[in-house]
Amino acid sequence: MKKILVIDDDVIFLKTINDTLSSVGYEVSEARDGKLGLEVARKEKPDLILLDVMMPNLGGMDLLKILKADEELNKIPVVIVSNFTSVRGLELGASGYIVKSNESLKTISNAVESIIGK
Repeated sequence: MKKILVIDDDVIFLKTINDTLSSVGYEVSEARDGKLGLEVARKEKPDLILLDVMMPNLGGMDLLKILKADEELNKIPVVIVSNFTSVRGLELGASGYIVKSNESLKTISNAVESIIGK
């Protein structure tokens, strides 16, 4: 079973995306801020990370820089999932960018599947 780490401080989004991805066969872990997300990523080595931008303790862009500089974590695809649009995440090595308010859960699920399969 493929593992996905969702790093986001929006509790409702975490529950909704967890339910959605779990229902189609993914194992989902959660972290509510960037610092905790980094710890979980190091411990679990997920197949994919869905990353918010604006979070307490360590923001998404700063976390993305750390992930891409880490030899053990830099191969994990990271998809930015945020209401803020920016190409900065792609420039820093993100595999994709999804604007939360513009996309459905099905779109996010399809994006996950297209990147890591089932």
